Amino acid sequence: MSNCPDYTQYARQSHLPLSNGPLGLPFQRPIESCRKFTSQVIESIIHNVTSRITNMDLARLFENSFPNTLDTTIKSTICTTSDQVCRPLTYIITGDINAMWLRDSANQILPYLDYIKHDVSLKKLFLGTIYMQAQFINIDPYANAFNEPNMNDAVQRRSVNLKSGVFEAKWEIDSLASFMGLSYRYWNTTGDNSFVQDDVWVNAIESILTTVKQEQDPTFNKTTGEILDVKYRFFQEADRPTETQFLNGRGQPVKYTGMVKSLFRPSDDATVFPFFVPGNAMLSVELGHLSELLTKSNNGGSARTQRLASEASRIASEIRNGIYKYAIVDHPQHGKIFAYEVDGYGSTLLIDDANVPSLLSLSYLGFVNQDDPIYQSTRKMVLSLDNPYYFTGSRGSGIGGPHIGLGYAWPMSQIVRILTSSSDDEIKEALDLILHSTDGTGLIHESLNVFEKRGGDNNLGYTRSWFAWANALFGQTILKIAAERPHLIFSK
Repeated sequence: MSNCPDYTQYARQSHLPLSNGPLGLPFQRPIESCRKFTSQVIESIIHNVTSRITNMDLARLFENSFPNTLDTTIKSTICTTSDQVCRPLTYIITGDINAMWLRDSANQILPYLDYIKHDVSLKKLFLGTIYMQAQFINIDPYANAFNEPNMNDAVQRRSVNLKSGVFEAKWEIDSLASFMGLSYRYWNTTGDNSFVQDDVWVNAIESILTTVKQEQDPTFNKTTGEILDVKYRFFQEADRPTETQFLNGRGQPVKYTGMVKSLFRPSDDATVFPFFVPGNAMLSVELGHLSELLTKSNNGGSARTQRLASEASRIASEIRNGIYKYAIVDHPQHGKIFAYEVDGYGSTLLIDDANVPSLLSLSYLGFVNQDDPIYQSTRKMVLSLDNPYYFTGSRGSGIGGPHIGLGYAWPMSQIVRILTSSSDDEIKEALDLILHSTDGTGLIHESLNVFEKRGGDNNLGYTRSWFAWANALFGQTILKIAAERPHLIFSK
């Protein structure tokens, strides 16, 4: 594949044939010889869905986005072909950044989950991702992104000291939650619990629970008031405050709440208050899933497995109770809502950020039911101008965040809006906004300038022409609509 073009540049250019809709969206899949991983099962799904979608532009956007992870980001694999019997490994880059994020890579392959029972290589691709992530967590449970194994460790993203193999060491609790969620969903779909018997995976789980328990600790000793030591700090000289942390890297002070500190968000931006509520909600859900997985897989009666299952269940409950005790506030316009970040002392941050986990995604994550009244009030707030990071202009609307800056909405927020909606009209409106957010490229971007077509990458008005996670989530969303509300996208 040495003659294949760089996909970052390829994705910014228009390739024929154009779709037969009013937007005339280009065909952005690499030529077959340049695709990183091919599944005939996935190809048949693409054909089946696109042949029935009435909006030709929407069909093209799905055709480009759904296979984007397989087409462009499977950097390397070991033992993933059907005739090999060994422990598989899969290294998946995030797109235009040549590193593997735990959160991104888990989400990038989730749209293919329902089809892995029909494709052995695809199933092994999933299992290889689980094993690769487990190996990474055993290197450093606080890190969020990793270099390809055997790659030169001199390639680093920040000026902080990194362990060998680590690309970026930002403590983001949703990274570990994503690993647990991927393991659970793979097992729940296939019934394959072989990895639960593997020390690489079990050691990673042990490391996760140890780390999570450490990060429940408060800043001060409850009895003496003395400052407690911390296991993790992140401090560096930076031109943006979101790239370092308060108090020499330990973060703002917190009281014990049962929640887990997270010094960074899924946007890779620093938290203002360490109890990042959406991340804790996701962590609580996935610790519960982990407990179920371990309990039902413990046929041999392993004492270690039983202990880990019990610890996961206990921590999941502590986090959930902490959220309901410390992270619900009275908003003057919207009533009781979930806060985005808290510290346990009464300080709260009332915003939402586009990246998942977010407040908007709480029902998608499984933390609350979609009709939960506190969630619905929260949802109304974050999708309104009462959220300082909700932007609306002539070119689009949605939730953004400090990562890119004011005026840049992330199409991901409109995708999550669909995933958490029960309104046909709202879903159709969000689909239209997403379609127009590609700026004619036929791919989902990281963010879009909602006011004018300038700024962003190369002054194009958007950022990241190659952002696999957002494309994967869009593909997943179209499949959900096809299954639950086919009348919105298919002809009668």
